[in-house]
Amino acid sequence: MRATLLLVFCLSGTWAQGADQGAEQGADQGLQMSGQTRKDIWDEFRDLRDMVIEQKVELRNTKAELQTQRDRVAGLEKDNAVMSSRLTAAENKVTAITQELEAAKAEQQLQTKKVEEAERLITVQATELASLLYKMTSSEKEVEEQKKAVTALTEQLGILKTEQQLTSSKLAVIQNTIAGASKLAFSAGLTTAGKIGPFNTETPLIYSRVFTNIGGGYNPATGIFTAPVKGVYYFRFTAFNNKKGEWMAVNLYHGTKRILHNSEVAGGHASISNALILQLEQGDVVYIRLQQNCGLYDDGSTLNTFSGFLLFPM
Repeated sequence: MRATLLLVFCLSGTWAQGADQGAEQGADQGLQMSGQTRKDIWDEFRDLRDMVIEQKVELRNTKAELQTQRDRVAGLEKDNAVMSSRLTAAENKVTAITQELEAAKAEQQLQTKKVEEAERLITVQATELASLLYKMTSSEKEVEEQKKAVTALTEQLGILKTEQQLTSSKLAVIQNTIAGASKLAFSAGLTTAGKIGPFNTETPLIYSRVFTNIGGGYNPATGIFTAPVKGVYYFRFTAFNNKKGEWMAVNLYHGTKRILHNSEVAGGHASISNALILQLEQGDVVYIRLQQNCGLYDDGSTLNTFSGFLLFPM
């Protein structure tokens, strides 16, 4: 654009200078210009002038547009600076997020290991639970059996309690009996009639003269002592005969068994005595018999006696 303008100015200057010199030296150069040529030149000049004006206008517009572009560039540079700052911040955020992501991945791996361990433990616990359920099933069967056994034992316990109550009642009766019978003692003389025997058979001796009969164990009608309670008893007897040359002999019986035998031949006046301790059951009997072909003598002096007492119950 500037080169074109310079060319126009040069041509204009050259033309003007040539015109002046032509006027002054018209005769010397002998140059003749026609009116049409001059008109063409001025037309060209006007065109060039108009072109220059247009170029100036266009130049102004271009400068304005250039300034606008510069302003835009400055704005873009500012925007670019802001965007760069934002980009830097975004990059920092991305870096932080990346670090957090790495940490999250590490945490996820750790959690995965924990989950795997938990699954393993769950598998083990499931196995143990299955075993426990099996044991519980077996235990339930055992419990059912135990319940049946307990029911049977409860029934037996009821029976035993009933028996215990009966036994307690019996024991109370026995204890009362023992308490009442713990004081058992008797002593009796044979007779006051004088001569007894001899007899052809062994004969029970009935000691009819009762001195003591605590507890009522001795029967003066039969001469037999019956044990009211089980226990240990002491028995003693005496015998006398005054007929010279006659045997006297007595036997002490426990039930049907002869326990003791004493005998002596009288030489005028003779006596014998003996004692023993027997363990008796309740209801056992003890008595004395005169042996056959033997005799005794008794009177008010109480020469023949039969005595006994309970040492302790059992």
